[in-house]
Amino acid sequence: MTDAFRLQPDAYFSDDWFRLEQQTLFRDAWSFAGTVADFAEPGDYRLVHIGAATLFVIRDKTGSLNAFHNFCRHRGATLLDAAEGNTGGAIVCPYHRWTYGLGGELRGVPDRQSCFADLDRASLALKPAAIGVFKEFVFVNPNAQARFDDWIAPVRDQVWPHDIFASDVKEAAPLVYDVKCNWKVFAENAIDGYHLAYLHEHTLGGPTPDKNVWENAGDHMIWFANEDGVRHRLPKKIREETGSTGVISSASEPGYGGVFFLFPATLIVPTPYGLSVTSLRPLAPGRTQLDVRQWVGPWQWTDERKYIPGFDKKTGIISSDNWTKPALETGDFQTEDIWICEKVQRGLSMPGFNFGPLSEGPGAEDPIRWFHESLRRQMNLDRKEAL
Repeated sequence: MTDAFRLQPDAYFSDDWFRLEQQTLFRDAWSFAGTVADFAEPGDYRLVHIGAATLFVIRDKTGSLNAFHNFCRHRGATLLDAAEGNTGGAIVCPYHRWTYGLGGELRGVPDRQSCFADLDRASLALKPAAIGVFKEFVFVNPNAQARFDDWIAPVRDQVWPHDIFASDVKEAAPLVYDVKCNWKVFAENAIDGYHLAYLHEHTLGGPTPDKNVWENAGDHMIWFANEDGVRHRLPKKIREETGSTGVISSASEPGYGGVFFLFPATLIVPTPYGLSVTSLRPLAPGRTQLDVRQWVGPWQWTDERKYIPGFDKKTGIISSDNWTKPALETGDFQTEDIWICEKVQRGLSMPGFNFGPLSEGPGAEDPIRWFHESLRRQMNLDRKEAL
């Protein structure tokens, strides 16, 4: 299969490419915002960063969930600063105290008669964003016209890993990783089946490329391990070490869901006892923030971040800057992934580098071809354009 239409190295480190992604891909991209349970009371909100946009999801007094862009319609001041919280009965801009209802309507303007006698409040409601709910997970899109049903439809009827809201799992402390690579480098590593048996030999133990299965579902992808004709959603080493102890809802049985990559930047990864949702947040051409929320069994309800390589308890950030031993000696496959992604990023920007061929076969690196084609289509790039 030809690699003629792959992205070129500068797509991973140039400022121009980074700006192009912000202007095209992430202006109309769905991203994980939280769970329905995060918005228990009217005024409960969470901020969501998608490219250059900052949105917030908030529950109104009727019980509905709404999503808005996080700026005042008067002069553009950001309205909410904390990652989550409760606004009370209204959203108030700190600049001139323009006041919005939880449904986004402009309710009050100080000194309106003397300063804005002809103001049309109805035309100055908060700018809406699109919102959708699937399996109790909430997703948002900066484009208010985006159709959630179209985006989620390809995976709606797939076997889903763990019904975490109907089991005894509980949310553990969220994780924030600061990774020194382009977001696409991390995404491509996540869907690369070629490296699992090699980079992760001692942590995941495979599977080898011939036993990987990636299914395309629209622009999304779903991973399984196919061993002896049976599909599993966990690498063999993890299944063997876990056994039946602590496994919920037949999670170790074959055919119980898979690893989901929701285009463009969300990963849903099952474990023997729950699952994690990772949102990739591009910060710069060579820097990505991973926001990880995870649901685990009762024995892991305590905050275990101090055991994660690179965790700084003062900042709450996990970074390779804080590693105290070589990545391959940590026994942590996420650390191994971050280590290799940062090595790839350094190599991409070196003079004279050009990509070699991608491996053949659907279980190895073919998903990267699919990812690139989806990127080009979503960014309206001509297939004939040499990038």
